[in-house]
Amino acid sequence: MKYRLILLFFFILSFSGYAQDLRLQKGMITDSVPIPGTDHMNYAIYLPEDYNPDREWPVIFVFDIKGKGKRALEAFAAAPGTGDFILVGSNNVQNTSYEANFYIAKKLFSVVLKNFATDSRRIYTSGFSGGARLATAIATISDDVKGVIACGAALPGNGKYMPQKNSFLFVGLTGDEEGNYQEMKNTVNILKDKKFRADLLVYDGASYYPPAEYMDKAVRTLTLKGITGGTLPGGKKVIDSLFKADMEFNKSRERKGRALYAFNDIEQLMDNYDGYVDKKLFRERRREIRKTPIFRKQRSDSYGISEMESNYITDYLTFLSEDMTSGNMAQLPSWEEEMIALGKLEKGTNKAQAKMAKRLKNMLTEITRETIPTLDREKDTDRLLFANAFLVLLDPGAEDAYLEVLRYSVKKSEYGMALFYLEQLLQNGFKDVKRLNADEDLALLRILPEYSDILEENGLKSLY
Repeated sequence: MKYRLILLFFFILSFSGYAQDLRLQKGMITDSVPIPGTDHMNYAIYLPEDYNPDREWPVIFVFDIKGKGKRALEAFAAAPGTGDFILVGSNNVQNTSYEANFYIAKKLFSVVLKNFATDSRRIYTSGFSGGARLATAIATISDDVKGVIACGAALPGNGKYMPQKNSFLFVGLTGDEEGNYQEMKNTVNILKDKKFRADLLVYDGASYYPPAEYMDKAVRTLTLKGITGGTLPGGKKVIDSLFKADMEFNKSRERKGRALYAFNDIEQLMDNYDGYVDKKLFRERRREIRKTPIFRKQRSDSYGISEMESNYITDYLTFLSEDMTSGNMAQLPSWEEEMIALGKLEKGTNKAQAKMAKRLKNMLTEITRETIPTLDREKDTDRLLFANAFLVLLDPGAEDAYLEVLRYSVKKSEYGMALFYLEQLLQNGFKDVKRLNADEDLALLRILPEYSDILEENGLKSLY
């Protein structure tokens, strides 16, 4: 199923409890559908092209604190396998308490399950980053949810909502350059130890929204496991169709240069199709992959990566916590040396190490960005100055972080530091002098002769 904006098949749905009829479109995403009886609560919804209430349809409730409902549904709607699914995305979840988001989710579940023809055997939750943690938490406390597709993160930060019993299927997705890559790997292992039927899909890069083919495989995996687990109907013809799609996906990974991933994927498929597909087919496919030079190179490159990365993570988390707490700017040169070393790994010939280096940088960036909103702008000046300077070190293109460094260094009367970062900012291509001149927090910086000199040296017009 392709997400097609050109479809214009309108139909009216009249439901009890609604103040008025809803005009929705089949085969398209309709945004901002109101939830009756609430103030400003609404959602985005996708209905299959041939939707009718005479049959029951699987449904995926999607939570995305960052992109909200419509954008989250677009990521799913791009996957061919979701054509027969009702997709529902909340527009109201926020980066707040689980209890507050549970209330929103409860309202959403209530209106959708009451007014649309849904299949109680195929009610799933999904989400991205913080929304994925919410999706897992909802599945943990609800007997209705049969499976979770978690993208970028999974385990709730609140221990009360950690999954304990094998009550739902789980598919985790992460990019091999994402900062949460190791967390997702560990999550799947933790769930498997608790007897969950859990899979991990790893795509190339660090995209917030996984590629469509991986979303498609995630949905296919839930369907397969529902059938093999006895909760969904499906005979040999359906299993064969799913198997054919999975093997084509596997071979396409190898064609795209991900031979090691394809090899590991076969291990997962062998487990998922156990008792339904002859294991000889999987063994032959493994031998086929193992013979290729690219597989041998990737396997060689990956030796020792897990242990190396684990050591990096332990050290980085320990030292970053200490430095962030103290706000000690004197530690930045040491971090700069570390970033230079990671940069060399990124540019090296060992692709596994290059991926690891990118993951580590992304992990540090995500931790820092998550920490900054928790700090008090008046009381935590030193910590905020360090955090934003650290972001600049990780990403020289982070203009907002540069401006924060200027503000906090001026607040501390560290004008030499402010001028240093101003020069770096301009040398990186920043040209919005009006923004600098309009910032009240930089007033004392602007009256310095050096401020105008730096602007003029970078081809910009000074204020004075």
